[in-house]
Amino acid sequence: MQNISYFTVSPSHTHAFIALANGEIKTYDLLCMRMSPYNIPSDAWAQYEEKVHASGMPVIHTPGSEQVVDVIIHPRDLNLLFVAYGGGVILTDLKQRSTIRTYELVLGPGAPGGTGYTAPDILLPRRPSVTALAIHPSGHVLAVGYADGTIAYWALEDEDHPLFVRTLDEEEDVFAVDVTKLEAALSASDNSKGTERHTEIREPIFKLAWSGFPNSSDPRGGDTVLTILGGLSPNSPPGLTTFLMSPLNPPAPPDAATTKMPSQPSLHPDVRAAMQESLFPLDSHIYHTASAVQDFLLIPRSNPHFSGTWDPHAILLLSDSDLDPTGSTRIVDAFEFPPPTFIASLMVPSTPGADDLDDPSVALSQELATTLESMSLSSDPRQLRLPWAFWTVAGSALFKVDKEAYRRLEGESLDDALPIKGGKAWVEDTEGQMKLMKFQPHHILATHDHDLVIRFQDLSAQLLTSSPEAPMQSSFPSALPALTIELGPLLHDPSLRLTALQSSAASIRSADTVHSFHSAQSSQLEPSPASPTSPKSGEASAIEPRPSAVQSIHLAPESLECVTVMNNGAVILSRFDAEGAASSSEISDEELVSLTHVPVRSKLRYRPYLAVRAGRGHVSACAISDIGKSIISSQTTYTWIYNGYAGFLAVAYSSGALLVVDMRGPRVILRNAPTSKKDHRHSFLGAKREPIVALTWTACPIESDPIPRIRLIATTSSGTASIYTVSRSSSGAFAIPDPPVFLDAASHPLPSGSFVLDAKTGVRVAADRQGLSTVLEANGAEGVGRRCVWVSAGTKGARCVADLDGDKLGKADWPSKAGAVVGVDVVEKNGGCALVVFTDRGEALIYSLPFLEHLHTLQLPQTSLSHISTDSTGDYLTHILEPMAATGIVRQTVYGTLFATRRSAPYAAPLVDFMAGHGSVPSQPVPVPLEPQTVIGSVLGYLGRGVTTGAEIDMLLAGPDRPEPPKSIYDPTGRLPAAQHDEKGKDKDTGAAGASSVKGASAQMSSGVSDLYNRLGSALAERGEMLGNLEEQFNSLEQGSKNMVAQAQKMAAQQSAKRWFGF
Repeated sequence: MQNISYFTVSPSHTHAFIALANGEIKTYDLLCMRMSPYNIPSDAWAQYEEKVHASGMPVIHTPGSEQVVDVIIHPRDLNLLFVAYGGGVILTDLKQRSTIRTYELVLGPGAPGGTGYTAPDILLPRRPSVTALAIHPSGHVLAVGYADGTIAYWALEDEDHPLFVRTLDEEEDVFAVDVTKLEAALSASDNSKGTERHTEIREPIFKLAWSGFPNSSDPRGGDTVLTILGGLSPNSPPGLTTFLMSPLNPPAPPDAATTKMPSQPSLHPDVRAAMQESLFPLDSHIYHTASAVQDFLLIPRSNPHFSGTWDPHAILLLSDSDLDPTGSTRIVDAFEFPPPTFIASLMVPSTPGADDLDDPSVALSQELATTLESMSLSSDPRQLRLPWAFWTVAGSALFKVDKEAYRRLEGESLDDALPIKGGKAWVEDTEGQMKLMKFQPHHILATHDHDLVIRFQDLSAQLLTSSPEAPMQSSFPSALPALTIELGPLLHDPSLRLTALQSSAASIRSADTVHSFHSAQSSQLEPSPASPTSPKSGEASAIEPRPSAVQSIHLAPESLECVTVMNNGAVILSRFDAEGAASSSEISDEELVSLTHVPVRSKLRYRPYLAVRAGRGHVSACAISDIGKSIISSQTTYTWIYNGYAGFLAVAYSSGALLVVDMRGPRVILRNAPTSKKDHRHSFLGAKREPIVALTWTACPIESDPIPRIRLIATTSSGTASIYTVSRSSSGAFAIPDPPVFLDAASHPLPSGSFVLDAKTGVRVAADRQGLSTVLEANGAEGVGRRCVWVSAGTKGARCVADLDGDKLGKADWPSKAGAVVGVDVVEKNGGCALVVFTDRGEALIYSLPFLEHLHTLQLPQTSLSHISTDSTGDYLTHILEPMAATGIVRQTVYGTLFATRRSAPYAAPLVDFMAGHGSVPSQPVPVPLEPQTVIGSVLGYLGRGVTTGAEIDMLLAGPDRPEPPKSIYDPTGRLPAAQHDEKGKDKDTGAAGASSVKGASAQMSSGVSDLYNRLGSALAERGEMLGNLEEQFNSLEQGSKNMVAQAQKMAAQQSAKRWFGF
């Protein structure tokens, strides 16, 4: 069985041309799903070479010359088929089963081609191999790509000489011989005998696409765009090249009677010169990518003809991932097409009236409008958003938001999605669970990639509410492009100093060691073997800085402020809808830098506000409070007015340093720097300088201070914790004046293993609007605040303490057989709460609160967990990385829940109807003349002006024995017939009536019984008809058997008589 090397179809007929590896082209009937008898033999190119050899011309044999590399149907004549072999291009007439033209590029001696004049075989004839083919939308010019990086333009009517042969970086005709350059190269070669000659090396032309646009009233078309993959020199950056070509509108040739030429050529010289002039690009643009482009695909706007290249408005680029050194990982990018610099030329020109043609003011105004519009366009194509499956994700986090915050997210959006939409999808509500989806909480998914871009998606269950009559209106998850945060411009700006300094390399190196230790404990990342464990003096300058990457994302669920922690120690805070809020660009604290002056793209709702500079090592923990919008206490002496943003930001470093920032300044209110080496060796304070791995903001009383206050809990890696209390002075400034309160935590605490819960209800006590309201209402009085418990969980176990520093309420150790703990969370359900521990073996251990008694162990659908993000509803998010660990690219993201009851059906795979609402296919483009319309005759007239329809091609390819195609259940518009819609509507109305009243139920039952009797009657009638047919067949078989027996008896009697009488 031969491998398939190329496959092409046409929207005008239902056959596919399939090129096999041996050079044979078969046809496949897509409607009848069978191979058709029509085929093109595998020796088509060999027959051409034999014909050339028989004529006395030399034949240049090249490897792979008979292999098919491309098959293209003529854009305006379905009867013509271009077949690109390795040796050249053949134009085939399907009806006549004959070759009309053969386009073979043979470089004469001295012609440079793509290898230049220094090629060792420059004085020999050469035939570069064909690698790509594209046809001009008019059908009169071919663009053929070759293995030496050249592009040859052929006129359809002239197979003897190409119009023009060029490379990407040179506009000279490399098919012609420049004697001066050839002699100079030969003389230089003679002078450097014995040394290696440097030959110009270019990539082969891998793929070509020639796009037309509805931008001209001339039937031959206007400006076109040629897209070229390959042909780059080794020192060129990777990318995809596009050429803006001028219209192919040659003038009419002179009358043959008035011109005196010894022999009339196939293409008049004047027409040939005009065609050559149109092949010089008006402009060019390169779609730059990080690595080599492997393929591309143009997305047409509405017309599938012209090989899918007519009027495209987007392009997909498949390229190598720069994160994978092996080159086995591919990424997909989408951009608008054509480039914005081409759009001014491709705009549909206005047709002025006869009176306006002579008015210079009208012409001037039109020219000015075009110029201004072209100046307003950006030079770089806009990158388009792809569906979730094509995203290159490096990490993600799951957040729960309340209804008010969710409504704020439903604001202005960006129209940056890839313009592809078709069909409809809905979830089959088999268990009646769809009506309960509106009660589910709202979830937001935040992802980050290696390009330092944070994207948000709506993961709310309400998006799945659908039915066949009301299908899904968005994808799941639904992208929120207006919430995109771009961190690259901030980190690459040297004036902001958000990257680690060279002098701080040693501290970062030691921080990496500590980070690897804690990551290995939580089974999230393996320790890096390249991270040194014993830094030496003088090695800091030899360490190469790592590329910047996002370490973690923190989102305030009420104020929607987003904090991003980078791997170099920088912390960036972005504010949501912060047009009116601005901080002073001059901040007195050297650790902070204002970002309010940094511009962002239009319509983006997140704006950079503040950053904590890098240089203090690795960030081991980060937490942000969520004070919320304006709250004013009823007591005038404690009137605190907040501006709607998170109040405090806490950042801890692996060196033991702690930084607390008041966001209303912004200013630093706490600097807990590590002690000196001398104090670390000779003082007990050295035990307190361990890395802080967990930070928790809360608003509650503690045992030693029963007044509710805003507090920060900092937990170290050894299992000790410190409680910092925020106070407000009489001048209105916030500070942390008192020393912290120390207490014990769980051993080896997890980064997300610190929870403060209400002792009565079990809900979380956070530093949010409700917590702040409790602090304000207390007004310094004791006993007003609610009692709380603190839960601290680590990799070995957990402990629960009353009022943070009070009595121990419970303690638990994880079973050794459960595996390594990768995450922990307090899950709330039906007014209760429990502690859920996730292990790397895909188990969830359930413990009661506050006594930490083991209740149950759940086996999750995932057999193993390494990365997990959870929330209080029991939903979790985990992802699987690519097998190549060095890439850090997420291969699969899994969204799961601990409570599948009454939720599993809506999350099932949706039903998809691809044919719903599809557009109509335009009619097949008709042939256009090469000359102006006033001139009779064209190349298509020379080849046969008769227009062949798609039905005729189907009859030709399928042959006379084509079976009857199966009938589609859809009408020509892609919808179900009206009878089926009426039946569905009747069933739905009947079902609704039956659910509303007894009368409706009786009607439904009667209707159902009646339908049942009707179906049984029809089935019995069909059964009787089938039995009657069987009876007739048996009778026929019986009669045939009787005749056969009688004939056998007669023949036996005759043979006996012959033997009796001796015949």
